[in-house]
Amino acid sequence: MNTKFAVLGLCMVFAVCACQVAEEKAKDALNEQVMVLHDQLMPQTEEIIQLKSQLDSLSTGKDSTHVKNLITSLSKAETEMMDWMHHFSIDSLDKMEIKKQVLYLQSQYNQLKNVQNITDSTLNAAKKYISR
Repeated sequence: MNTKFAVLGLCMVFAVCACQVAEEKAKDALNEQVMVLHDQLMPQTEEIIQLKSQLDSLSTGKDSTHVKNLITSLSKAETEMMDWMHHFSIDSLDKMEIKKQVLYLQSQYNQLKNVQNITDSTLNAAKKYISR
């Protein structure tokens, strides 16, 4: 009987270890996705600044309202990225249990995807206007 409990206990230990390894891999994968997305968005922030400058010189023409709206949209995209970077705390991950780390990183990835959507759409609109 003790052998059965010992085997059952070992099985439970292996199951817990396997779960922890899977969660650790999920955390690492999410962390990598967040960093890759961040690294893609940062150069776009520089592009936003350049486009705002170009649009600013066009803000007094016949399309001044449209141009000012484009500048406002670009500023919003830039602010969203800066706010995300300000609130993102990679250092606090070490203080969380693994499940909370995974949830935190998933939340951060989703937030960055929203920033990416805003950034892409505003960049495309501004580039389209300037190239016409």
